[in-house]
Amino acid sequence: SKAGRRLLRTMVAFKFDPVDLIFSAGGAVAAMMILHFVHTQAMVQGYSAMCPPLGAVAVLVFALPAAPASKPISVAAGFLFGSIAVYGIYELVGDDFMKEFGGTRALLVGGAIAAMKITDCVHPPVGAYAVLMADVPAIKALGPKYILYPGLTGALVLVLVSVVTNAIKDAISKNKIKKA
Repeated sequence: SKAGRRLLRTMVAFKFDPVDLIFSAGGAVAAMMILHFVHTQAMVQGYSAMCPPLGAVAVLVFALPAAPASKPISVAAGFLFGSIAVYGIYELVGDDFMKEFGGTRALLVGGAIAAMKITDCVHPPVGAYAVLMADVPAIKALGPKYILYPGLTGALVLVLVSVVTNAIKDAISKNKIKKA
């Protein structure tokens, strides 16, 4: 109905910039394909470069590249320092810390947040990465490799592709403005 469409338009700010859309969505597609290639190569060596939080990383670095949480340093340092804290806490408390209340999971997420706040490199997907350490046996089995694989390695691939993609998008957008 017309009233429904009007209501939807007032609730959602539709924005269509074709250059931004192509480079944001297309860059993410390309980056995830490159990440898949890196992941398959890493698997040959017994490592992984793919995990669910990396989908959220892609959303941030391609769709919101100017956001503080999307800055390359926030992504890289957030994963590095958050993962170090998470691994250290997990080694100290193990699986059974206040198990009936999800204590290990809660403590790992809190530890990741603390590490990111202390370093001023907050990157929200690191919180999800912390949950993997609490809940996924294959991630726990990585031991200290968890600090590098799959989170940090995968995030660095996405950041590298996003820096290149966003630079090209910005150059095209600036060129469009000059011509106007």
